[in-house]
Amino acid sequence: MTDRSFTKVLTVPLEGIYVTLFCITTNTLLWRGSTGRPLRLNMLGMSLLLFVIATVHVATNFSRIIQAFTIHVDTPGGPAAFFGQLSNFTNMFGSTLYVLQTLLGDAMVLYRCFLVWERKVWVAAFPAMLLLGSVVTGVGILYSFDKTVPQASIFVVQLNHWITAYFSMTFATNVICTALVAYRVWAINQKPLSFMHNRLRSVMVLILESGAIYSATLLALLILYNTDSWFQYVVLDAVSPIVGIVFSVIMLRIATGVSNVEGQTVLALSQPSGGLASGIQLSPIPSRMDSKAEDV
Repeated sequence: MTDRSFTKVLTVPLEGIYVTLFCITTNTLLWRGSTGRPLRLNMLGMSLLLFVIATVHVATNFSRIIQAFTIHVDTPGGPAAFFGQLSNFTNMFGSTLYVLQTLLGDAMVLYRCFLVWERKVWVAAFPAMLLLGSVVTGVGILYSFDKTVPQASIFVVQLNHWITAYFSMTFATNVICTALVAYRVWAINQKPLSFMHNRLRSVMVLILESGAIYSATLLALLILYNTDSWFQYVVLDAVSPIVGIVFSVIMLRIATGVSNVEGQTVLALSQPSGGLASGIQLSPIPSRMDSKAEDV
């Protein structure tokens, strides 16, 4: 098994986690509608779109593995040469799905930031410009793939500038939005979070609400690519399911009432036997701005 096919197999557990979370999230959103509460069609639609893209991306990856070890097994260079053909249709199609998936993930991070900050345009303006830059560099990557000579390395200078720019812009977009969301969530929930006995739990609340795992993945990818590391392929193939996992968790938290679109997290604080105990209350919570309650 070649290195590239091995990296694709390594992402199977993440895909399994994503499928499970997607099913739970979809069921929760549909159940919400069946109970008479407003059905969040925007959340359901985005969840389905991310899942379809991720599923087609996985299918494309495994079709490449099958092609490599059946059709191209006896060709010059073998499967490794096939995986190295950047302009091959299946590679171009898979790369297009990857760019689309990450751009959707970045757009969701930005929109989440916009809502958490109560639709303040000045907060989202700079990350929005970075997102537009990501769109341009993403198209540049795909164009460069199509124009590269056969067997060109993904690390060649012609591609390096576009790929580094794309990774840098997506990472910057996510870091800025993640930091803004994390700060806002902390500020809104500062009092209840400060009373939590388990500090790890309060940290986890901030990580889940801000989508920090996605930002950390992009940082790892940027570092690995610029050090010409083979392991960047593992992280690259893992990005698609991680995008789905992160945003399925956020959607699930909103759908179950653990948090709302403005970043408020429901923490049930009680004082049995004179002590303060804290936990997360899995029940609907009212939004401070009812007119925005149906946004993601």
